[in-house]
Amino acid sequence: MASNGNSRRWIIVGVIALGVVLAATLPRSGSDEAGEEESDSAATSEGEVPDGGQATRRIAENCDPVAEALKYEEFVDRRALATLSWNNMREGAANLKIPVYVKGTADGAIGVSILEIPMREQYLAIWMMSGHLKKGPGGGYLLDPCSAEIMTWEAMDRLEKK
Repeated sequence: MASNGNSRRWIIVGVIALGVVLAATLPRSGSDEAGEEESDSAATSEGEVPDGGQATRRIAENCDPVAEALKYEEFVDRRALATLSWNNMREGAANLKIPVYVKGTADGAIGVSILEIPMREQYLAIWMMSGHLKKGPGGGYLLDPCSAEIMTWEAMDRLEKK
């Protein structure tokens, strides 16, 4: 009898485990799918190709990278904050301020060093895959001025005091 009760327990544990695995792996229905359809149709209505909700680099329309980069010459040899432009990303995450040291502006790019931040290597990989950054000379990076904005370091100090 003891082995019969033990077998029943294992069967019950197995059925519960199978239910948990099925619940975790089956696609969700209802509000999640509706939300995805809404975001896809919103992206299509704005003239963008829906990409399954993946964040992509936003490039300013009619942007001349050479002229845009020259706007940031005053930042050369100074610390600054870069904000990368994204499509399909929450506003708070899209407006992440990145501490940089501006090395120069040339050939339609802004030469920067990315200052120390938590998870620096992971972020650099993401920003390079998105096209916001490219490897630059001397261990630096080239920032696309048509998909990023530079602001003064002091502006960050003012934002924190508010």
